[in-house]
Amino acid sequence: MDTAEFSSGDLARATGNTVRTIRFYEEQGLLRPAEVSEGGHRRYTAQDLEKLRLIADLRELGLPLSEIRAVLDLRAGCATAAEFAARFEHVLVSHIEQAQRRLDRLRRVKRELTEALNAIQTRLTCQDTERCPCAVGDSLGSMRIVKVLARNGLCRHEAAEQETTPGVDDPAAAAAGPAGRAKDAPER
Repeated sequence: MDTAEFSSGDLARATGNTVRTIRFYEEQGLLRPAEVSEGGHRRYTAQDLEKLRLIADLRELGLPLSEIRAVLDLRAGCATAAEFAARFEHVLVSHIEQAQRRLDRLRRVKRELTEALNAIQTRLTCQDTERCPCAVGDSLGSMRIVKVLARNGLCRHEAAEQETTPGVDDPAAAAAGPAGRAKDAPER
């Protein structure tokens, strides 16, 4: 049996968790100290440390605590090693697929952020101040991050021009011609 050589603080430092998080995992039944002194001091084994690292990794993948608990309890109820191996294989395949989807999403977001940063950095010394004081709007308008974060996907200067242009924010005024007449209304 492993020696209970680690305190809660030791586990927290070794895993990047907080002592409160470790206690929370205890409350949720994911982790149990090997020893608890009369004064309430908890001691953990090297195996507990590895278990906590696994819990942290699975949380990083986005697994809810209920799924982490199911992973940790895989062996329970297995009558044979073959049954355990089959359960374990199923869980591993599922989590590998989930990890791959997350990696793909992270790579896509990183690529988009890098492209936006590069585009912005190359346009910081703009020359065409008549069109746009920063010339960022035209080149970045198609980038998803700009569409989401910038009004209408345009730079601040173009958006400001639209706000001050009469009728742009008022569809009825834009549809009306001079003196408030609708453009498509027949002449009388």
